[in-house]
Amino acid sequence: MTMKTADIAALNDAQARHLAMLQVCDSVFPVGAFALSNGMETFVQREFLRRGADFEQYVRDYLAVAPYKEIGQMTLAGRYGTDGRLSAAGLERKIVALDELASALQSAREIREGSERMCTRLIKLVRQMDAAGANRSQAPHRTNAGSSADTIAVTEERPQAGRPAPADRSPDDEIVSVHEHRTERRRLEGATDALYGSPKLDMYARLIDEGRCRGVHAIAMGLYAADHATDVRSAAVTYGYSLLSALTMCAAKAIPLSQYVGQVALHDSFPRLVRAVDIAMTLHPDDLGISGAYLDIAAMQHETLYSRLYMS
Repeated sequence: MTMKTADIAALNDAQARHLAMLQVCDSVFPVGAFALSNGMETFVQREFLRRGADFEQYVRDYLAVAPYKEIGQMTLAGRYGTDGRLSAAGLERKIVALDELASALQSAREIREGSERMCTRLIKLVRQMDAAGANRSQAPHRTNAGSSADTIAVTEERPQAGRPAPADRSPDDEIVSVHEHRTERRRLEGATDALYGSPKLDMYARLIDEGRCRGVHAIAMGLYAADHATDVRSAAVTYGYSLLSALTMCAAKAIPLSQYVGQVALHDSFPRLVRAVDIAMTLHPDDLGISGAYLDIAAMQHETLYSRLYMS
């Protein structure tokens, strides 16, 4: 059973959007996340984190509070950004209020400043990617028959000189096949156009420039998901994974922890991560910050550690 063209296009679009979310959540995406331990380094120096079992418990504790911290902020922003009932002015009011609340809840100075830097870098990089994509989409496509791709298509479809066409194919079939090849190629060339342009994130950037928002990385990620992801929940799972992956890399250096032990702990955390996202999807703004005080204290104590590997 073959898929219809519309079904294939929808599947390709969904996969491309998933890849867009993976890109901004990847540890190599240069926003500076690799330099932040979010207070974990304090636990290491206090000898609360000494071996793999300790890190596994740390991850469980982190996921218990994550819905009320970063993941909750991200999902709220994403839900606001995808709420068709909100007008543009209404969305701005919601985001300004969320930014004010989330910034106030970032009680540790290093965490707050690190989040703002990551937000600024994310916005800058996305703008650059959007601009590059817009420039490519505006460039005229080569439609002359002499273009290399068209020549290849014609060469593949037309029989060689002196050889008859296959009995089950007519010249009209060959013309249609070449036309379909060109149409499909151009459709694929333009398929990524929908990935460029981030109006919700651009709105947040403007609010930051106007001084109405400070800039919170989790909120920026939620608005990016509203612009590009297929749905907020799957985007939040990807975002949550990026947080845990970053913590695993931090633990591998700070404890130190073997890569194998770290990956086992990361893999075992997946069911808890999904549950944390499900909890976050049900929350209201007043639910944010209801737990996780000791993580904030550890982040504050990090500012005065004698030696440090990480910025926070």
